[in-house]
Amino acid sequence: MTYDAPVGREVSTGVDVRSVFPDNGVIRIESARLFAEPDGLLCRRFVASVFLAPEIDSAVIVGCGTAESVTPAVELRFDATQYSPRQVLEHVATLLDATPCCESSVEVPSALTARDRHGAVRYHRYGQRVTGWRVVSERVGAIKLENPVLHRKAVLCEAIERELMSVLGVDRYETSSRDCCAKIEYDPRQLRPVQIIELLDGALANAEHSDRLDPLDLDLAICTASLPLAAVAQFAMPALLPVSAALFAYTAIPSFRGAYQVLFKERRLGVDVLDSIVVMGCLATLHVFPGAILAWCLSVGRYLVRRTEDNSKKLLLGAFGKQPRYVWLVKDEIEIEVPLDRLDKGDIVAIHTGEMVPVDGIIVEGLAMIDQHALTGESTPAEKGVGDRVFASTVMVAGKVHVAVEKSGSETATAKIAQILNDSAGYKLASQHKGEQIADKVVIPTLGLGGLAFAALGPTGAVAVVNSDLGTGIRMAAPLAMLSTLALCAQKGVLVKDGRALDLLCEVDTMLFDKTGTLTRERPEVGRVIAANGFDPVHILRFAAAAERRFHHPIALAILQKAEEEGLRLPLTDATQYKVGYGIAVGIDGHRVRVGSRRFMESEGVSLTREVQDALDEAHREGQRDRAGSARARHQSHRNHLGRPRGADPQARRGARDGPLLCPGAARRQGRLRREIATGRS
Repeated sequence: MTYDAPVGREVSTGVDVRSVFPDNGVIRIESARLFAEPDGLLCRRFVASVFLAPEIDSAVIVGCGTAESVTPAVELRFDATQYSPRQVLEHVATLLDATPCCESSVEVPSALTARDRHGAVRYHRYGQRVTGWRVVSERVGAIKLENPVLHRKAVLCEAIERELMSVLGVDRYETSSRDCCAKIEYDPRQLRPVQIIELLDGALANAEHSDRLDPLDLDLAICTASLPLAAVAQFAMPALLPVSAALFAYTAIPSFRGAYQVLFKERRLGVDVLDSIVVMGCLATLHVFPGAILAWCLSVGRYLVRRTEDNSKKLLLGAFGKQPRYVWLVKDEIEIEVPLDRLDKGDIVAIHTGEMVPVDGIIVEGLAMIDQHALTGESTPAEKGVGDRVFASTVMVAGKVHVAVEKSGSETATAKIAQILNDSAGYKLASQHKGEQIADKVVIPTLGLGGLAFAALGPTGAVAVVNSDLGTGIRMAAPLAMLSTLALCAQKGVLVKDGRALDLLCEVDTMLFDKTGTLTRERPEVGRVIAANGFDPVHILRFAAAAERRFHHPIALAILQKAEEEGLRLPLTDATQYKVGYGIAVGIDGHRVRVGSRRFMESEGVSLTREVQDALDEAHREGQRDRAGSARARHQSHRNHLGRPRGADPQARRGARDGPLLCPGAARRQGRLRREIATGRS
């Protein structure tokens, strides 16, 4: 069925457009002028206008760059059970007429990001976005996408992985040039699927696209297939020995290449030479099954090294290199969500409680508590105000600030450290160098022993002796050990800036630490509760935990953990007032309860009791003794208080004297960090 008519006056002036309905749910619109160049202005404007129609699910541009006998066309796909072809076509024509030049709200990515190996450009709809990615499956927190542009293009997969490995909110990812897909697990609280697709489109648009396809990596598959064939030929059907020997020789090509590199370019004898001699010995004696096992082991070793290196680099950058890719830009007192890479120096960004700081910059407005232990090792959040500097990848635990951008993206301190970590995975261990040197040195003795074995035991014995070299195990074990150790350290929060440091670690007998934050636990603990005026310590702990229930800074978590250990049921709170850097005031069971710093208590008119003063003085004295007795390491105490304000009348004053007061003070006895809770009177 055909329909010859101009489709839209704006894009088809002077253009013959032929509409064909080749199948249910498909409209084929042919035009040599419109679709000859997929990235041309007319074609992009047409595609953008077409996707304004909600009926259109996808569009495929075909025939571009092919033989002149094939007319370039676009195939529009829709749900034939809900819409008729003529209805969809008329709606598309109406949209083309109604959409002024260059005013479509739909952004069409470059054809390079959606072209398959046959030259067709495939666009799909995801929400309001047009993309080359097709959603294969989706659930909350996970999405699988397919794009034919990845077919046998490992460089594009690497570009995507480089983009994803540094995105905050992406937990796991996997790309495949064989299946043309990307599997991504993400945190739905930080990323939306449409943002992930936008990131993938950007990665493909910025990557280098080659017309050449990667050679198929069938090394391990062929080696695996050669094992049963060699076994059958060796022990059951000798007639298959020629075929098995030819396949075995093919799987040994990487060993021959290594031997050529060592002999003719490096001018030395190496373990690759021994491997090649073993292969030729197995072929000469027709012991193809042992040779096939050797080739398979070498192939598995190469595969494991590649996978371990890739996974280690992902873990290293994931531990320290993640940054948010979308920020809240402040323009005319309005917060606008924009991509991080669009920020310029001097822009103002807003950062809220719970968010990760996206840039290095200076606070120009607001007050906040920032957890920066990943950079500085401090176990407790730092209070930051106007004029203070903040760093990317630190976490805002409380407050809201506006930050003037100084550095963003790859220029931040965190990104530079992440690059150092990435480089560390490329260093070889000294033990690996030594092992390779030893293995190379024993090549000549091994060949000599092989000659003696040939004279005494024959060819089979000579091959067995030559195959017992040291190099193969060292070449596989050493890099696997280093990369696995780097990955394990990254998972445990230990950042190794140079892989060579792992060699020296076994020789270290003394370690020096520049600050106690390096040695403290990430979360403080409540050591004891000090009660006064007849109040029950459990009652005081219950009030404190109820007040801090909705907060996530370290002191609040320590109090909540203690309450959970005691099995306390927390009462409901109301009328919560929180002042960043000062404290919190809440209503509990008809009482006004305050938790905060000393200056917060003073601003609220609450005086410390004798018991609280004594507890604080004792904590300070213990801190002084600790500083004097542990290599002058400094430890800063943190004090929080919970109390009722002093009233203007005696009755109110008496109520304040009898009120609870919480005072966590830092103390260190025998290496244990403690927090103390006290109650007292004004």
